[in-house]
Amino acid sequence: MPLAASAHSAGAPGGPPATGPRAGSGGAPGGTGGGQATDPGRADVDPTNDLLVAPPDPLPDCAERLEKAGIRFTRAELPVRRRAGGEECGAPDVVVYGGPEGGVRWNAAPIVSCGLALALGRFEQVLAEEAARELGRKVVRIEQGGTYNCRKMARFDLVSEHSFANAIDIRSFRLDNGVTIAVERHFGRPGIEPKTAEGRFLRALARRLYDDGVFSVVITEFFDRLHRDHFHFDQARYRIDGTR
Repeated sequence: MPLAASAHSAGAPGGPPATGPRAGSGGAPGGTGGGQATDPGRADVDPTNDLLVAPPDPLPDCAERLEKAGIRFTRAELPVRRRAGGEECGAPDVVVYGGPEGGVRWNAAPIVSCGLALALGRFEQVLAEEAARELGRKVVRIEQGGTYNCRKMARFDLVSEHSFANAIDIRSFRLDNGVTIAVERHFGRPGIEPKTAEGRFLRALARRLYDDGVFSVVITEFFDRLHRDHFHFDQARYRIDGTR
């Protein structure tokens, strides 16, 4: 996922913050550190840590938080490690997300950081509300395109949040009437208001997820063509609105 100007720090649109993030600098051993979001599982609103790109901070009460939120999960492990090039991958407190009881089905259970798992529970709530409002339907299945992938960003020489299982790509949604709404097919061209209910649903969903602080970063094709076929959500320490 490429990095644009943070809502907390100055930088040119379409590029990284002016001074550039520090990959794994400062903080505790293993490269984690910096300010933590006020409420884990929501967008990070701490303006002092925008330049830190590193695994999420440990969340000792991860299981308790997930259970309190009614999110099913199984524990997983992605030990933090450093590649030959110096980049860190992995994260503490990783889980396989099962979602709330009676929630939507996923094409594959996402393996994610604890914070992202908490955010996905909120995502399902917003998804249900926007589908009812815009479509009068219920979403029964989500197709995700991947979470953990130890790599740099596609356009910048920076570590992707996918390297920390702290990001997820979403490709499509299936409704209770069997119709599939795909980002690539229904989002529409940026700059042109969609004429279909499916397009309005996708745009309303993406914008609300950012505006309500469900995710720190929400990227659509408004940001670049690399995201023409999927939404990218993550819980980075910086914020990016790629929905307009």
